[in-house]
Amino acid sequence: MIPTSTNVSIELKSKLDRNVETIVAFLSEGGMICGDAPHLLDDEVMQSIQRLIELGVARGKPKEVVFDVIDASRGKARRVFLAGVGKADKLDPEAIRQAGGAIARAVRKHRLSSVAVVPPVLKQPGLSAADAVVTGFLLASFDYEEYKGTASKKKQADDKAPKQITLTILATPASMKQVGAAVQRARTIAESQNFARTIAHRPGNDINPPELAKVTQAMAREVGLKCRVMDEKEMKKLGMGGILAVGAGSSTTPPRMIILEHQIKNQSRRAGTKIKNPKPLLLVGKAITFDTGGISIKPADKMGKMVFDKCGAMAVMGAMCAIARLKLPIHVVGIMSSAENHISETAYRPGDILRMYNGVTVEVTNTDAEGRLVLGDALAWGIETYKPAAVIDLATLTGGVVVALGKTMAGVMGNNDDLFKELNDLTSITGEKYWRLPLGPEQRDQIKSEDADVVNSAGREGHPLQGGAFLSYFIPDDNSVPWAHLDIAGVADSEKELPYYKKAPRVSVCVRWWNG
Repeated sequence: MIPTSTNVSIELKSKLDRNVETIVAFLSEGGMICGDAPHLLDDEVMQSIQRLIELGVARGKPKEVVFDVIDASRGKARRVFLAGVGKADKLDPEAIRQAGGAIARAVRKHRLSSVAVVPPVLKQPGLSAADAVVTGFLLASFDYEEYKGTASKKKQADDKAPKQITLTILATPASMKQVGAAVQRARTIAESQNFARTIAHRPGNDINPPELAKVTQAMAREVGLKCRVMDEKEMKKLGMGGILAVGAGSSTTPPRMIILEHQIKNQSRRAGTKIKNPKPLLLVGKAITFDTGGISIKPADKMGKMVFDKCGAMAVMGAMCAIARLKLPIHVVGIMSSAENHISETAYRPGDILRMYNGVTVEVTNTDAEGRLVLGDALAWGIETYKPAAVIDLATLTGGVVVALGKTMAGVMGNNDDLFKELNDLTSITGEKYWRLPLGPEQRDQIKSEDADVVNSAGREGHPLQGGAFLSYFIPDDNSVPWAHLDIAGVADSEKELPYYKKAPRVSVCVRWWNG
């Protein structure tokens, strides 16, 4: 089974079970009950909801959850939650996801084991509020405990926290089929994201490049993806000087290039015709399983967070898992370029000159600018091998993008306006935010080298732009392949609790695109 670090099961019903511990309805500002709650909830529950509204306890504010306690006919106390979603005319999937996260936290706080939810209704055609509720609830329920010992487990037992939470989505009989499909889709995507978050959470002494390859192979077998793993010997024959240099400092955990492929299954569209696999979408992710910075060593205080330097590839892994489980009719290739950046007598050094897969030579000026080296080889090889229709790479590439954009959005660079617009249009559906950064001749000139083609770092000025400019050398010069580079250093993990994310890895960019 693919680990998801959640303890939630999901049901779909058209009638409220009177034994359920918690009933949830949604409220917008102004006291408007959202969705089909009056049709699906009994009189006792509706009276409780009206009481909360009339007393002014429930105001419909975003992320607000208030509750009342009622007595069921069998004498078992039940809670009625009202979750706020803000202004009705601005209701969108993100507001509902945030409310779903708030509900999950309230359920855990009260140590409840069952909750029935009546989703609101979205006015946008083709979008499902049930999808957003399930997504927010499952992502907020993520709790990484693989390394929790007996003391933590004993405390959990003493707290009487439920081992399993049942989330029931209530829907009218007429909408059951549509809501059921949305719930299953959301569950698949959220579980795939939580799987990626689980692997992202695993420390460097657990996940290194060879171990990451094994985990990925196991996942691929389970969901039906093709998986190929290149070892250091094969990469040396191919001339992948970037990833080999970065991984050279670790003799016991050498680098790996992990390739996943989801193909459209041949099936009859009409008698005598077959669906052929078109040019694929290529996703490329940086998987530095631990980053010391190499000889250009990082400061010690935050080095432990470098276990999350693999989150670009984790987003690719989660996306490929979701695509395969959903059996989407799209051809997608995902490459996870993985190495450990260590310090030893075999580590690469400032001043070294590397020859990349496509022949570009790189003067190393900073061994902590390693992510672009592992990505460059993967991009050049992936484009040459698969001739994709478009390429998107994701990486926790620079601290500079966090300085520029903070922790709420990813920086995007690339060569194609249409591809950027397509990504940007998804923000209203997925809740992800991007900001386009410049990439042109000035940025490419900034990283020119006197002794090689380019340097891997030209100082602090415009560092995120340097990263994008460097990667552009591994994309065809004629811009025949649409390409977008996402610097996700600010959004791959969080140092504080967010509406439906706890601290640590989010791995959100990329995975939820398939919800749109």
